[in-house]
Amino acid sequence: MRYRGVLVLAAMVALSGCGDELPKSAGVNNTAVLGGYAPGQARTPEGQVLTDGRGQPIPPAPVPAGVQAQAVRSAEEGALAVWVQEGHVVASGWTRDGGWTPPQALEEIYGVASDPQVAGNGRGSAMAVWRHTVGSIHSLRFSRFDTASGWSVPDVMPGALPRPDVSGPGDPTVPRLQMDAEGNVVAQWPSGFAADEVQTARYLAGQGWSAASSERMAANPAAPLAR
Repeated sequence: MRYRGVLVLAAMVALSGCGDELPKSAGVNNTAVLGGYAPGQARTPEGQVLTDGRGQPIPPAPVPAGVQAQAVRSAEEGALAVWVQEGHVVASGWTRDGGWTPPQALEEIYGVASDPQVAGNGRGSAMAVWRHTVGSIHSLRFSRFDTASGWSVPDVMPGALPRPDVSGPGDPTVPRLQMDAEGNVVAQWPSGFAADEVQTARYLAGQGWSAASSERMAANPAAPLAR
């Protein structure tokens, strides 16, 4: 058990120092707009209240008591939130004029969903990725959002084998997402194939996901992974 804990900690440290990012366009901030809701309050990972494009606070999403959601700003005056409710990923959208929409399940299939993550570019595009577990089988599923058509029908991320959830909320095995201004996405997570590997997949707008590739973690945890 001590050995397993050391491996998980090493994976977390390695991912925190990973430099595998999408190319940055000149003059554009390509950092993913990541955020999360604690019960009764909307906050980003930096501890700041989630705001719209004018800097006005966005109210909490309609989550059940004690449930945590992930949220992003999807437009100048729009936001999206995803969370798990009764074993399924549900989503809600927000606008300044209409408030939050009633929560709607992205899918209702056999198995248990967990660890939903969402990234957006603030220009009408977002991507949600979550773990799906059926018995001892683990996979990653995804749904893409755009303002014209809403959420896409969820599907399996090709070639992805996430490491089993070992510690609940805050687990370092949760996927990390980054979306650039054009709506391209990089996703990375500790691999379920080997304790010293991570998997990376890339989504190109208009083309879809590449098959997930496995890479050995750098010997120096602070060093970027080999591209």
